[in-house]
Amino acid sequence: MVKNKAGINEEEVNEEEINEAGEIDTNEIDAPVLSNSTGEVRSGDLVWYNERKGYGFVKIDDSEVFLHRSTLDRFGLIRLLTSDVVTVSLTTNEHGKVIQDIITVTRPTSLPLAAASTPEEDEQRAVVKFFNDIRGYGFVTAEDMTEDVFVHSRVLNNCGFHSLAQGQKILIKINDSGRGPQVNAVRLLNE
Repeated sequence: MVKNKAGINEEEVNEEEINEAGEIDTNEIDAPVLSNSTGEVRSGDLVWYNERKGYGFVKIDDSEVFLHRSTLDRFGLIRLLTSDVVTVSLTTNEHGKVIQDIITVTRPTSLPLAAASTPEEDEQRAVVKFFNDIRGYGFVTAEDMTEDVFVHSRVLNNCGFHSLAQGQKILIKINDSGRGPQVNAVRLLNE
């Protein structure tokens, strides 16, 4: 029996349980509590995690607690998604509370995203020029604009998306906060 760092017997994993990113796709992943996990055990919602930077934050009660890549490595994960609920053990260092170990990750089952065939009054049709999952941003080409429009992964996550594919047709709402046009909402376009 071969178990990965998360305690999952990889020989018993069916191909259907592996997603496009090569990760084991389960709604709840449990791992044994590591022997050095002596801190307080708490649950919270992932605020964000950036794979390139190697860190993120989990909202526990009213504060955001630091999560380092090494903690994911010990648990056996490569990525967390914004909607994930994690149970963790906390420890304190010179900067305050930090996550020492991940105990469980619960990934809510997502409902299929509704696709629209026509834009609402404040929406525009757009096509994804590119989106870089690791960097967490990309650009889309809006139908009625000459310049490309920036889209950030946080906006996608807030709209129920985790990524966009090049050439994908979408509906977007745009905000120009002085740094150029940026997408502030996304919906699928069904054409």
